[in-house]
Amino acid sequence: MNESGCSSIFALRGAWGRLLAAPLGAALLALAACNGTAIVTLTSTASTDHFLAYRVGLVSVQLQASSGKSGLTVLPASTIVDFATLTDVSEVLGAAAVAKGSYTSALITLDYTSAQIVYDDGSVNGVTLTPVGTGGQALGQIQLTVNLDPSDRFSVAANRSSQLALDFNLAAGNVVNLTNNTVTVTPMIAASAAPIDSKQVRIRGPLAGVANTGAAATADTSLTMRAAPFNSAASGAGKLGVILSGATTYEINGSAWTGGAGVGQLAALGAGTLTVVYGTLASAAVTASGGTSSTNVSFIAAQVLAGGSVQGAGLDRVSGIVSARNGNTLAIEDATLIGNDGSDTFIAGTTFVDIGPNTLVTVLGQGAAQFNSPQQVSVGSRIDAFGVASSPSPGNATLDASAGRVRLDGTSASGLVIARGLGALSLDLKYLGGRTAAAFDFVGSGATLAQYVINTGALDLTNASVGAPVVVTGLPNSFGVAPPDFTASTLLDPTTIEAELVVDWGAGTAAPFTTYDTTAIDLDVHNTSIGVRHQIQVGAQMTDVTRLSSDPLIVPNQTASNMVFAIGHSVSSRIESFNTYSAFITQLQAELNGTTEATGMTATGQYTESTFSFTATSITLLLNN
Repeated sequence: MNESGCSSIFALRGAWGRLLAAPLGAALLALAACNGTAIVTLTSTASTDHFLAYRVGLVSVQLQASSGKSGLTVLPASTIVDFATLTDVSEVLGAAAVAKGSYTSALITLDYTSAQIVYDDGSVNGVTLTPVGTGGQALGQIQLTVNLDPSDRFSVAANRSSQLALDFNLAAGNVVNLTNNTVTVTPMIAASAAPIDSKQVRIRGPLAGVANTGAAATADTSLTMRAAPFNSAASGAGKLGVILSGATTYEINGSAWTGGAGVGQLAALGAGTLTVVYGTLASAAVTASGGTSSTNVSFIAAQVLAGGSVQGAGLDRVSGIVSARNGNTLAIEDATLIGNDGSDTFIAGTTFVDIGPNTLVTVLGQGAAQFNSPQQVSVGSRIDAFGVASSPSPGNATLDASAGRVRLDGTSASGLVIARGLGALSLDLKYLGGRTAAAFDFVGSGATLAQYVINTGALDLTNASVGAPVVVTGLPNSFGVAPPDFTASTLLDPTTIEAELVVDWGAGTAAPFTTYDTTAIDLDVHNTSIGVRHQIQVGAQMTDVTRLSSDPLIVPNQTASNMVFAIGHSVSSRIESFNTYSAFITQLQAELNGTTEATGMTATGQYTESTFSFTATSITLLLNN
């Protein structure tokens, strides 16, 4: 049924009054989807090779039904994706109206023709890399066939919403060569009908409406919006309902709000206003009157940005991490410029942002209107600066935000503990905002690289012992003040940091493992084919697996709820995804048959150094066929 027909049915039923009185699990609406809704999200897994930018074209995303019928388009239009910015968030690509039933695969087309890939080599600007294929050839469009677990297909029920999660693995699909300044690309995307991570979810698009504005931001209050992912100007036909609560914060045209006041400001904007929502997707089992059960997905909003807080309103927007500050001039490396006209430009090199006493400063998620000084913008701050851009050319771009705004977003700091005190840690800082800390100029900030002080408040420091790697998220402290240099809202230590294992086998090996079965994988660290990458990274701590006295044993995490395993085929561009380790191993045993060779492997999970044990929630293996 078409969109107008579905909308008419909802209108006749008094859609908002009745539908929003339903349980939360039924509140995620796609008005165009009489049969069901496919909510497709995309995220990326970080690489031990850190990328400052990884911008490629995402041409199309299509679903293929178990009947063999294909061509169901999810992505509204071709767009640019920077996978380097997707490691901490999942983006909603679209909410497609689909016939109820089972879907077996996704057809995904990427375009590397005009790719912009910058590698973090520790220098201020990084190194620009040229993407090439396994034969050294230039790359254009690549179509991937991503198959779902045969025993756990992506199912959509009538009047229900289901999530399909896609994960672009930066480590598994890219091998950097700094001698030639190239990156060999074999894109790896895993897919799952079950959640594969607990990351925050982002949806961007035009506002369609706000319902129950008099409900004082209770669970019955919601907004609807279309999906225009990343910085795309095109939005899909389906409308998503987003649940608002008393805890939801709002930034609308540069002003912060909470509760019913925020809902009222949002409702006053009108349909078509560009909106971004950060939140979570929650799944709930639903039993129909006939006794059949299905899953329904709800989107719960944490933060809402709308109007000029997204883009437009006569202002350009520069996004990036402050690498240095001199007076009221900020330096941002490898920034993204979103023009007032909606243009999306990557600016290699340094962009200068001018701020002043009249620059309005907000903090993402702060909610209530507060006075924030421009001094709060410091080295390491992740910002969205709104002002007037000029000379948007590499190394010579400026943005005048002296009469504009700056929004501070959460960022991260990673290093090795050199001292622990009451509510504080001192770090030998290695990474700030995801990039090598040595590239930052801390002059005037009050901070030092060798002794970066973290205010940890009441966070648990039990396992943050001297010498241990830790990763904190939060905000750098104000510019030019004495330590602490950073205030943490979360802290990960060796027991909670997501470890990453990466191994290459050069031209390939038929025997990458000493043994592998449905209980564990014994990685052969003495295999003579091991290539340029062979490490386990835990935050700022790197371990060379070829120097270990015992083979690392990779075992599945039996208690994890978010798991995905994948086998990639470099020649056919086909990827097989599995939701269970046993199904993955069974298929791998059939394919790694003595003729086919493995060329690379990645795993994420927890690494216990004392026992050489890697407890995995994700494993990806690339084969040469």
